[in-house]
Amino acid sequence: MKPCTLLLPACIIIGCSGSGESTQPAGEGIQEGKIRAFEADFRPSDHDPEDALPPSLSQPSRDTLDSSQTGNQNVSLEEMVQGFRVQLYSTTVIDSAKARLNRVEAAFPGEWFYLEYDQPSYKIRGGNFLSRYEADRFAKQLIDKGFRNAWAVPQRVFKNPPPPPR
Repeated sequence: MKPCTLLLPACIIIGCSGSGESTQPAGEGIQEGKIRAFEADFRPSDHDPEDALPPSLSQPSRDTLDSSQTGNQNVSLEEMVQGFRVQLYSTTVIDSAKARLNRVEAAFPGEWFYLEYDQPSYKIRGGNFLSRYEADRFAKQLIDKGFRNAWAVPQRVFKNPPPPPR
């Protein structure tokens, strides 16, 4: 009887100690690394179809621009490329967004600003920058003027925008 009492606990200990608890299935660590790399480089705007751009809230209207303002009749407003804008405000109240838009346009008359609706928020974004460096510089200027929440966001921008209407 004594050998059985010693043998049974020894078998249990040996049986349990040989298998370490697995925290993830085989191959999941590799898959997780691929997902993290994909998410780090992913820009949703790269996958937007060209004809799915939002209505004219985010684009300058042709009615407000004439050839005397652009200085060049060959400028195409539709030519858009992947670039950056600076988001400086987001709210769900349109009156607040319009007031902030008027304030920033008065402070920076030489730059384009856009009021965009991305349900449920109204966002004010500025600029048509081809590099993040330029967008970050403009964000710093906005912060220095009191727009504390300015930051660069990737977005499709106009390649050769005309000067903004005054």
